[in-house]
Amino acid sequence: METKKILGTILVAFGLLGLIPGVLGIFDKTEYIGINSWALALLGGLFFLSGIGLIQSIRSRSEV
Repeated sequence: METKKILGTILVAFGLLGLIPGVLGIFDKTEYIGINSWALALLGGLFFLSGIGLIQSIRSRSEV
């Protein structure tokens, strides 16, 4: 249970670290880290949503 919580937090953090420069790069038409902004935003969104889903699955099981 603790491992899922830690992994979910790490995935959310990596997702935010990818989403912020990715979205800013899409709107500014620049590359912040040297990676295509669309790829960075998509990977950030994927990591963010998977981390949120993992954290929500832990909370829904512990409440029952």
